[in-house]
Amino acid sequence: MDKQQIEATLKEIVAKRIPGVRPDTLIPTQELAMLGADSLAFSWILADMEDAFGFVMRGSDIRKLKTLETAIEYVEQHVGQ
Repeated sequence: MDKQQIEATLKEIVAKRIPGVRPDTLIPTQELAMLGADSLAFSWILADMEDAFGFVMRGSDIRKLKTLETAIEYVEQHVGQ
């Protein structure tokens, strides 16, 4: 899976879990909390990421994923491991 596919998948996940957000309007550097992601939405986003990309995130890593950009980088590093 290349970076564009990862980004597209993550945008769909985020848009699905945060009301009023569309995938085509997401900016990778924008903080997810600023988009309206509360703790429940963030939990669902993380669970969807694990399902979509086939890995389990470590608890300490979850706090690092504040933006779409950091989530993309994280997935790139962990897909296929």
